[in-house]
Amino acid sequence: MMHKFILVLIFFSFQTVFSQEFNCNVTVDASAVRGSNKQMFKTLEQSIENLINSHKWTDRRFAPHEKIKCDLILNIKSFDPKRNNIESELYFRSYRPVYHSDYETLLLNLIEQDFKFTYKEFENIDFNPDFIDNNLTATIAYYLYVALGHDLDSFKENGGNIYFNKAEEIQKSAAQNNMQGWQAKNKGSGKGDLIEALVNPRNQYYHRSIYTYHRWGLDKMADNPKLGKSNIISALNYLSKLKTSSENSSLLIKIFFDAKAEEITQIFMEGPEVNINFVVNKLQSLAPQYSQKWDEIKKSANTNPVRPEVKKIPAVIKEK
Repeated sequence: MMHKFILVLIFFSFQTVFSQEFNCNVTVDASAVRGSNKQMFKTLEQSIENLINSHKWTDRRFAPHEKIKCDLILNIKSFDPKRNNIESELYFRSYRPVYHSDYETLLLNLIEQDFKFTYKEFENIDFNPDFIDNNLTATIAYYLYVALGHDLDSFKENGGNIYFNKAEEIQKSAAQNNMQGWQAKNKGSGKGDLIEALVNPRNQYYHRSIYTYHRWGLDKMADNPKLGKSNIISALNYLSKLKTSSENSSLLIKIFFDAKAEEITQIFMEGPEVNINFVVNKLQSLAPQYSQKWDEIKKSANTNPVRPEVKKIPAVIKEK
């Protein structure tokens, strides 16, 4: 009897050590909605957080320090209490730790500006991959699998394929059920367009850039900042190849720089010298919408035209 009891304790201890995949902070902001039950939105917030952090999304074992940190923010724009219809903006961000540092890099920074769903206070929020009929849970699951795909991609080339495929399965089911916002449009920017681009074999340079940028770029920065910077430039070169080899590359390039523009600016404004003109021209051709940031890099180089190859770690990545 005692032997069985000990086995049970070991089992539950093992379950505690190897736990769910996400550590997500959820915020539901209903300050723009007047005259409604504010407590309902707090209940919704807690229900979403429980779904993300308590549901088992993969068959992999995640140690506590391996959990993926993320933020999910719902800015409620309107609420119809008679029909339980909610209109909102959805913001989803996920992060990845950088080796030999306390720094966490922003891996995804996604925005869905017209996100609509229905919710009744205290209703059960759960996700069933075999029965996609709820836009809220389907959307949450979709973004989590996209985040899992990017996280695994950043550690192993093409490591995230299985999770991009799971996100695609959700998208196809939702689209077949005529749920709003799931259809793929030609050169669109919705969930259908994003996953279509992520699973397209012609877009392998995107996945290679994610891997190179993180595993051989950021992860090397604390120990060898010059090598890290050089590999980040290699990741940008892969994005240039993506741009010329794929017709639907623009969305992926936008996704990349929406997460990385600020970080890239900080990295190239200081530390070991590189060919700044080459870097800035590359960045300008890939993401002209961030030209003000690229100008900051060039101004920094002009202010300090001779930058010795010091062992200083860029401020964006601090050594432990």
